[in-house]
Amino acid sequence: MTTTAYALEGPNNADSNTGTVPSVESRKLPFNILPQDLSSALSRFGETADLQLLYDAKMTTGLKTQGVQGTYTPREALEFILDGTDLDFRFTARDTVTLTKAADSISLGNIEVGVTRSVGNLIDTPQSVTIVRREQIQRQMDLTTDLGDILAKTVPGLGTSTEGNTEVGQTLRGQNLFVLIDGVPQTLPLRNGQRNLRTIDPAAIERVEVLRGSTSVYGLGGTGGIINIITKRAEEGPAKFTTDFTVRFQPSEVGESASERLTQRVEGRHEQLDYILSATGEQTGGFFDGEGDRISPDPNGQGGIADSDSYNLFGKLGYDLDEQQRFELSANSFKLEQETNFSRGVGLTGVVKTPAVPGVPLGEDTGTENLQLNLNYRNTDVMGSIVKTQLYYRDFWTRYGYFPPPTHTTGGQTFIDSQRYGGRLDIETPLFSFGRLLWGVDVVYEETSQPMEDGRFFTPEMEQWTVGPFAQTEVFLGESLTLHGGVRYETILFAVDNFTTVGNFDVVGGNLDYGREVFNAGAVYNLTEEVDLYASFSQGFTVPEIGRVLRTVGSAGASVDNIRPKAQVVDTYQVGARGSWANVQGDISLFYSDSDLGSTLTSPTSPNVLIGLLRIPERVYGLEVSVNAQPFDKWGIGGTLSWMEGELDSDNDGNFDSFMLGNRISPLKLTSYIENQTLSNWRNRLQFLYSGNRDRFKGQPGFGRGAVDDYVLVDLVSTLNFETGSLSVGIKNLFDEQYFPNISQIYDFNDRYSAGSGRSISATYSFKW
Repeated sequence: MTTTAYALEGPNNADSNTGTVPSVESRKLPFNILPQDLSSALSRFGETADLQLLYDAKMTTGLKTQGVQGTYTPREALEFILDGTDLDFRFTARDTVTLTKAADSISLGNIEVGVTRSVGNLIDTPQSVTIVRREQIQRQMDLTTDLGDILAKTVPGLGTSTEGNTEVGQTLRGQNLFVLIDGVPQTLPLRNGQRNLRTIDPAAIERVEVLRGSTSVYGLGGTGGIINIITKRAEEGPAKFTTDFTVRFQPSEVGESASERLTQRVEGRHEQLDYILSATGEQTGGFFDGEGDRISPDPNGQGGIADSDSYNLFGKLGYDLDEQQRFELSANSFKLEQETNFSRGVGLTGVVKTPAVPGVPLGEDTGTENLQLNLNYRNTDVMGSIVKTQLYYRDFWTRYGYFPPPTHTTGGQTFIDSQRYGGRLDIETPLFSFGRLLWGVDVVYEETSQPMEDGRFFTPEMEQWTVGPFAQTEVFLGESLTLHGGVRYETILFAVDNFTTVGNFDVVGGNLDYGREVFNAGAVYNLTEEVDLYASFSQGFTVPEIGRVLRTVGSAGASVDNIRPKAQVVDTYQVGARGSWANVQGDISLFYSDSDLGSTLTSPTSPNVLIGLLRIPERVYGLEVSVNAQPFDKWGIGGTLSWMEGELDSDNDGNFDSFMLGNRISPLKLTSYIENQTLSNWRNRLQFLYSGNRDRFKGQPGFGRGAVDDYVLVDLVSTLNFETGSLSVGIKNLFDEQYFPNISQIYDFNDRYSAGSGRSISATYSFKW
């Protein structure tokens, strides 16, 4: 299947690659592409050459190719494939080729990204999409391996990092994150543990696709959008070994903050078989703030990453049966263990920071484990259609820190245990010469519970089946207008046995079922060669976190049937424009989403009170802008703007009379960078992040209502490339700013007001052998 992206931060932009194109163009590779439709041949070419293709979807409609057979460089092979068409091409990055009309200038206004390295999920859509490429991920990894931080600095509409082992307060357009890895859902709908970006190491990631706005095509709760993590795929040729070694420390406390990281990867291809195996181990030291004081290893009571060890083992095996059929089996195992001799003290929110105090935390060590198995089959010509099937298994576990009494009545420690089995069928069928139809079905079964270490159940054992058939169309009307539309019918079947809450209330179990059709529609209009206009309406469907509802039952005689949480539908409206000129690329979008039955957390004034759900009308609206420019040779500049606001109808009278809590609505976020290819093998980058103020709850204490003060962070990355490797030095928080992450401020609890990390220095040496 192919992928279309609009708000692309891709290789032709300064924020992806401003250096010279390496010798990937000159590799000799065996090609066996028979005469066929051009679009299918390009997909096969991308897989063989390990390249991504960018092109307008309509450019290849109805075109055939003679194919190419033999050993050629990618450039030579593509010349054979495009021979006789009116298409031309150009390498715009190390691993990216852009197709254009012959003699036309390159425009990234309406581009198609061929998902050629691994299976992708996004089809052409007028919604805003950002693709974070491997080059961008690597530059940010020279500063941090926190994926939440990496994406916060590259994706508009996404909140700032929590700097911990959680995404509480880091939302996408005001909604909880919905994360997939190679199409496998990481988010748990029954009891969202907020560990969705901490289930794979960034070293195993090829790119991240972020679709912003509710979506009905993918279902399973994507009410704010989708973050789809695509894993690495092997390079062509004989076995290649790559070693990456990183040391990181903070100058204020070198010894206690010292961290080490090692990644070893082997990859290659032999005839029809390709393989990649990557292993990463990381030991993370203590974190210290801008004043040189230690930060609590569990800064906000949701888990941390200081004083931890993490391990990731990733493997992928692919086999090409012929030029049209491919099998791919992948596995990823991630583990994080935190063992520390420091606990969280008590400060005064907004005034005195929460300190780290000596003493081993009560309870068992915290951590996370995630195992994923994934099997894919793809056939690019089944009676003219592209057919893709997927089967997967996921086993997830995470343990939280100990909560003292009166939390959980007598105190205690919980962990989430979840298993998920799923399958997917996607069929992409051409609609003659004027469009295409994507249709298929998702089937998911999962078991999730949140027991306590003492044998009680904080959240009972729950089961859920989800089935979602869908159809999505794309129709070309002339040269300038493309229409989109789709429908999905989501069915959810839920079951739970009788259980007793931690408050010692008996609840009668039972079965629940939900069903709802959701729609999407949109249009893209090519105003000029350089400018596209787009508009869309989309819906997302979910049953908000049944486990949270069941755990807060506080009266006798309750049953699942009379509790029966209602489903939520989120409607999103979006308009935008994107432009691509010779030296400037940009995108601007306005969005508005609402729900008649929202899903907002309650706002207790004490961490000892369980946080529940409010089901009242809500709306979120905002503005997103991204710009990249290449003003001079070897220089790149750019940035993003993200602003949103959210409101509630607290008494359901039709008037929105209060603001949404800070765990859902992030303050204004600005990012910017300036980058220079100083020498042919030396690149330098300076980047900035500004997080603004938000104070909507004066005189109203409680979770999510804390006033948020602004802060500015500056990072510097310098990279030297050698023939067989590279050396990178990164300085995060260059000016050692003393600040408080948004999560610390919005919590409004005295024991959660932890400062952010001060200046840190990283050095990474990478070499191939």
